[in-house]
Amino acid sequence: MKKERIILTVACMAIFFEALDVSVLNMAIPQMESFFHFGVNAIQWVQTVYVLFYAGLVLLGGRLADTIGKKKVFVTGACCFVLASLAAGFSLNFTWLLICRALQGTGVALAIPAAMAVITNTFTEPVERNRAFGVFGATAGIGFATGLATGGLISNYLGWQWVFFINVPVIGSAIILAMIYIPADEKPAVKPEHNLLSAILITGLMMLAAWLIHDLGNITHHYMQYGLWLLLFLAAGIFFIRRERVHPSPLVDLRLFRLHGVITGNIGAVMLGSIFLSYIFMLTLYLQQDLHFTSSQAGLLLFPFSILSGIVSKFILPHLFRTMGVIKTGMLGNVFMGAGILFFMASYFTDYSFLFILCAAGCINSFGMAITFPCVTILAVQSVPEPQQGLASGINGTANALGGGLGLSLAGLIMQLAATRGWSSYGAALTMLVIIAVLSVVQLLVFYRKNASAAGAGVMAIHP
Repeated sequence: MKKERIILTVACMAIFFEALDVSVLNMAIPQMESFFHFGVNAIQWVQTVYVLFYAGLVLLGGRLADTIGKKKVFVTGACCFVLASLAAGFSLNFTWLLICRALQGTGVALAIPAAMAVITNTFTEPVERNRAFGVFGATAGIGFATGLATGGLISNYLGWQWVFFINVPVIGSAIILAMIYIPADEKPAVKPEHNLLSAILITGLMMLAAWLIHDLGNITHHYMQYGLWLLLFLAAGIFFIRRERVHPSPLVDLRLFRLHGVITGNIGAVMLGSIFLSYIFMLTLYLQQDLHFTSSQAGLLLFPFSILSGIVSKFILPHLFRTMGVIKTGMLGNVFMGAGILFFMASYFTDYSFLFILCAAGCINSFGMAITFPCVTILAVQSVPEPQQGLASGINGTANALGGGLGLSLAGLIMQLAATRGWSSYGAALTMLVIIAVLSVVQLLVFYRKNASAAGAGVMAIHP
């Protein structure tokens, strides 16, 4: 069992730093802005390039894990992430930084679905597999929260470069452990088809969708150009779907979406990503611009909530799974996410700013992510046949990252439009996030009722 625990630790190290890398950068933005002399609007693209390259290529990563080998793809992706992190720390211009962020996204797009496939292959008993996925998903939630807590401290005392350099020794250690402990891949019986063109297409579609959303507020200035880009997006999307339907080795097996668990888990992942990354973006601005915290003070403020997140994942989440089941636990997690956004709004609109922002961080950083992320991960993969679980995990990673990138673009658009009309930018964007949180609970409730009806009729279903 010791070997299995080491393998799970290696997988968790990868997802921890992938999740941390999304959030740790936010607290370092002020230092990076001074260094590169770019404006606040560029914040979105530093994050969006990363999450959408991940979202677009993680499907290819899942396919490669299923075809050429889980260990090989994991090690390759982790090496790419380490080298890109090292190069990002030495960036001297903004363009080079964006290239490195794209390469980081590419690296984790290979490593994360391979890590999930390794877990599936290592833990064959359903109970043990669910527990392992729970730990894996909870580690991602801890990584998100820890990045917020440590990003300001690291950038303030060591320099913004170290938000990238910290990846190198830890992921480097994970690579060594993976090479030693993860079993060697079996040689495929036939030469696999990787469908690289579809991976490039979907990555381009996601980047174009993010730009179309972000630029919607300026449509009156260049509506003809915008219309042409929109037509290109629609044509490329139709071509991608038709190609996937007839390709002998589709990047996305559309038949998976006949499974209700896959649909529910991935819709939940999109919504969770859109809420959390937008929340990070606004929390960073609010703490440092409105409440006048330094980056290190903001990091110290959020640090205890990261510790609490670990406690929730370790002791509370397994109990919730045993007593409530995956679906109800997911509902509870989304309630915490929605409550956190409401507390954020109360902080902005009342005189109790500090108290309510602490409540917001507690609900989202400590409980919401630690509970919800494992639930949507389990729902998305556990009903899928084993040979396709690497692909299913890749789709789930795509859904979460796509939600983050598009949600961030939508939040930025709403804040921009609200400001031009004299409305509250924070109020408008946070209202959007509350609506998404409510819809997240509703869609899980609908799935729970369908699942209960199917179970009552004698049909095998996911444990409610």
